[in-house]
Amino acid sequence: MKKLVIIATSVSLLCVVGAFLFLHNASFPHSYAAMHKMHHGQSSSHSGSHSEGHVHDEANMPGLRGKDTTPEEVSDLRAIFQQHPSIERTVSNLPNGITTFTGSANTEVQDAIVSHVSMMVTRLAEGRNPEVIIQSPTLDALFDFHDEIETEIERTNDGVKVVQTSENPEVVFLLQAHAAEVSDMSLRGMVAVHERMARTEN
Repeated sequence: MKKLVIIATSVSLLCVVGAFLFLHNASFPHSYAAMHKMHHGQSSSHSGSHSEGHVHDEANMPGLRGKDTTPEEVSDLRAIFQQHPSIERTVSNLPNGITTFTGSANTEVQDAIVSHVSMMVTRLAEGRNPEVIIQSPTLDALFDFHDEIETEIERTNDGVKVVQTSENPEVVFLLQAHAAEVSDMSLRGMVAVHERMARTEN
């Protein structure tokens, strides 16, 4: 009888520990994939309201994190999104790519832009996709073709000029599409991101 009591007690403890670990892992997702799913959630059946399918923290912006983003990269993105009305951006489509200028009279935003663009150009050249939670499928696709993109970057008085070209027409299309997405985000901030995410999920 004593042996049966000990076995029953051990099984009960294992069940309790198992339940605790399950609830702990379910409540606090640690992987990038889990964070991505948590941020994107499920699309609302009401396509007219993108806010119903997401919970957004506009102060901390957790969606700016990626699988290996640094605190500096996240900080740059946060400054850019939070102060996007001060951003000036122009894009010219070329037969084989794009020419863009992104800058600001606000020195804090200007520094964030230059830092962000420089680090993203480096990542693209090395094929190191940050997989930021809110980034678009277009950018993911560009990283797949990273070795087919030529990039020139020039620091200007109030921002940065970038020329990106490719001999692959598909890559040219992606470059121009992504440039348009960035322009929209520069103009409308997170509203543009939320709308794109809602369209992607529907």
